[in-house]
Amino acid sequence: MLIPHMVLDKYSGCHPDKQYTVRSIYFDTRRMDFYHDKLAGLRRRKKLRIRGYDSLTEDSLVFLEIKRKNGPTITKSRAPIKFSSHLDFIREADLEKYRDILKSVDNGYQDAKNFLYHLYTSNLVPTIKIIYEREAFFYKFDQKVRLTIDKNLRSSLIVDSERLYEEENIRYGLPSKAIFEVKVYGDIPLWLQHIIADLKLTQQALSKYTISLDSHSPFEQHLERTLQGKVRFNQHKKYSNGKRIGNNVTGI
Repeated sequence: MLIPHMVLDKYSGCHPDKQYTVRSIYFDTRRMDFYHDKLAGLRRRKKLRIRGYDSLTEDSLVFLEIKRKNGPTITKSRAPIKFSSHLDFIREADLEKYRDILKSVDNGYQDAKNFLYHLYTSNLVPTIKIIYEREAFFYKFDQKVRLTIDKNLRSSLIVDSERLYEEENIRYGLPSKAIFEVKVYGDIPLWLQHIIADLKLTQQALSKYTISLDSHSPFEQHLERTLQGKVRFNQHKKYSNGKRIGNNVTGI
């Protein structure tokens, strides 16, 4: 039903199975404020994550992302950094050292600055690693209409970003189900409205973040955060050398 209207995006199209793997580590406060904001249905909220794709290569990039929601409006900012240097970048918070790669995309430098600002001022910590396969399409005549089908949603509480591309202690969040998402600027095209009606699809506010967290028991989450918190504390002492990290970062 979709094929006559849609074309694969370039990332899906370059894979033999016409899909790619999305890997993200999400951050939250120690009180899990972002998680509870979603459950409470607050109109204005945000998420921070580090996102990579497919398998690890020598040149793999990851993206420092902030996803904001203000009522029905969703915006996303992202800044690229090499996976091999992303930990040093976060620990050092030295934007000038990585200026070239950050400025390779529009607003990349400012988006990275904002990411570090929220990371440090809110004392955010990595909370969960979320992985899934995605098929992505654009409307043939208007690339402002994008459809994605996300499958095999799975997660891990092992959130060391050095292991972003590893899958350990995986828990599946929506077994045998997929998430079909319509992303448009403006109204949904009439032909797509008909398809949605024919398939009897209903709009739902789904969050991969809350679904994935809920697939792990509170005890598992607390235990893993405690263990990894000790690791991060030791790493902080090793790399900070007694200096405050990120003390010159400001943002919005």
